[in-house]
Amino acid sequence: MTLHIFNPDTDYALASNSENYTPPVSILAVKSSLMLLPALYADRGDAILLPNDNPGLLTPLHPFAEFLSTKDITLVRPRHLSRFIEERKDLTIRPWGWNRTLCKWLSSLGVPERMIPSAEEMTVLRNLSHRKLTIPFLLNMKDIINDEIRIPKEFTAVEDALEFWNANRLDNHEVYFKAPWSSSGRGLQFTKDLEKRHVEPWLRGIIRSQGSVMGEIAYSRSLDFATEWECQNGKAMFLGVSTFITSERGKYKSNVVAPQENIVAYILQHIDVYGNGNNLSAIIERQRLLLENYVAPYYDGPLGIDMLVTGDRNINPCVEINLRDTMGRVAIDIQQRIISQNATEFEVKCLRHLTAGGIFSPMSIISTLRDIESN
Repeated sequence: MTLHIFNPDTDYALASNSENYTPPVSILAVKSSLMLLPALYADRGDAILLPNDNPGLLTPLHPFAEFLSTKDITLVRPRHLSRFIEERKDLTIRPWGWNRTLCKWLSSLGVPERMIPSAEEMTVLRNLSHRKLTIPFLLNMKDIINDEIRIPKEFTAVEDALEFWNANRLDNHEVYFKAPWSSSGRGLQFTKDLEKRHVEPWLRGIIRSQGSVMGEIAYSRSLDFATEWECQNGKAMFLGVSTFITSERGKYKSNVVAPQENIVAYILQHIDVYGNGNNLSAIIERQRLLLENYVAPYYDGPLGIDMLVTGDRNINPCVEINLRDTMGRVAIDIQQRIISQNATEFEVKCLRHLTAGGIFSPMSIISTLRDIESN
């Protein structure tokens, strides 16, 4: 049995490196609205830990409510967690992502130490979650990627970051600056149409709070996609590819839900498959080897590697590495449930309704919940 926890604030908590991180109101709203999200991909008989003892909005109108009874999912309030664990010796805990704040909270609820990463393990996980991990990944792919793809840079001084920005503007390249830890397109500064008076304070704040900032070329993008993985016992298992939609400034909006062969075909339509460095199979295999070198020896759990196809139809094979669950993984799990022989007809009907048009949009679900609350 697995106890699922939806904590979308995990990247921000990693950035704070604190046991007492408090998310902003906007993230708390997402956490509250989507607290039942694991019901979509949980196995029959699993459980979900609620964010507090009085979570609110647990009505029959909740978009995920149907799955609770259909899949026999137990909702666990924090005050009951210790007893719940004592009664289930085979229980494992699977949060959206691990961080020090979550570890302290679970410990305060009576969760045994053996079920929570140690302080040393959390230090390793935090370091691996830094966006600079993309640098060795791309350096070790130089022989199989297109020359258009540039290696990101890490800056610890504002002046160096501004120099990078100005040099690329002279070459007619737009630039993204990224916080080392952030989530779903937040913590990004897309510098198009911005002036120094906008960019410099942002850089200064990120470097002061997180120690550095990442700078990279902003490619014209024709497609955002990702590879989804599970690391266990030093090995990286490839689960599939996902495609997702973002805003112009890189913020996540939705995922495509479709059979893998359809998604792969869709990705290949956007790629110059005869161009140098665009062999998708070779890139995925190299990702696997790099994960087993840099990540899998130190981390067990889900991860996703964000990628993109440029306007020139070339693959950027490592835009970001997320050592946590992702909406792309959720999309893959939803599709697997739709075609599973173990899924009930009612469950499949509900999943198809949630993904009408082949799109899974958490933001639309949140809007629906707000409408329910207002009525």
